[in-house]
Amino acid sequence: MYTHEEIWAGLDKLAEAKGYSPSGLAKKAGLDPTSFNKSKRISPDGKPRWPSTESLSKVLTVTHTTMNEFFDLISPSPYDLGKMTAARKKEIAAVTAEILIETKSVLFNAKEPFTLTSGKKSPVYIDCRKLIGFYEERELLMDCAAEMLISEIGYDNMDYMAGGETAGIPYAAFISERLEKPMVYVRKKPKGFGRMAQIEGYFPEEDSKEGKNVVLIEDLQTDGGSKKVFFDALRDAGATVEHAFVVFHYGIFEASKQNMKDMGVTLHSLCEWWDVLAVAKESGYFDAHTLAVVEAFLKDPIGWQGANS
Repeated sequence: MYTHEEIWAGLDKLAEAKGYSPSGLAKKAGLDPTSFNKSKRISPDGKPRWPSTESLSKVLTVTHTTMNEFFDLISPSPYDLGKMTAARKKEIAAVTAEILIETKSVLFNAKEPFTLTSGKKSPVYIDCRKLIGFYEERELLMDCAAEMLISEIGYDNMDYMAGGETAGIPYAAFISERLEKPMVYVRKKPKGFGRMAQIEGYFPEEDSKEGKNVVLIEDLQTDGGSKKVFFDALRDAGATVEHAFVVFHYGIFEASKQNMKDMGVTLHSLCEWWDVLAVAKESGYFDAHTLAVVEAFLKDPIGWQGANS
């Protein structure tokens, strides 16, 4: 049930959206131009004066506005957030970076660099899987993820969330629940038995509804090349895949941008290594030598690895 103030506020917003004053809107609808004046919304004896259902119907008709659209003016949809500002993205990145450091999901070690699966050395390491064990921190970041996807993609432009095997699966579940969207997950290769499925969940190939827009959800991205297998599997099943989301993007490899461009995908992420370094410097989490080594690595990771192999 909407209040007297909310109904009139909705009419004021509708008038503004259509380029009218309240009295101009009333005149356009064939009503007494003074009937929508603010002075007439309260009767002489102090009782609220509501717009009649007939006058509201006339206003909606001449402005080509549905009742649901009018209600949205009164109570905007939680899924209509507008474009995310640069300041808000920076705020989210800083919060994410601090959480990653506090939960030890990212580590710096200049004295004894980490050995990656490739055999190469690195003074930085990240494990986004660790985040799922921190409920409050995870909840905050997943709220930020949902906000970012709605703002940058648009709620109605997303039909499915698809988690990439295996680290992307929990994050796809967290985000799909917030967005009230169905979820599937994608294997790196078809399982070798039964249906030989590569996509798990309800994702019928005969689903030919306009859209079937899928957002691939992963935990992190280095150069993005490994995601091609997921994009290909989803597209082969009839999906449109133009967006991917990761909690963390390395942001130091040029190949990442080129790979996403070649695959026709826009990447969305909460945080990059440069954000982590900025928070680490500001908060004094690490000594000056460690920060200097990490910064040198981030500026030229390939050169650093070649000199420290």
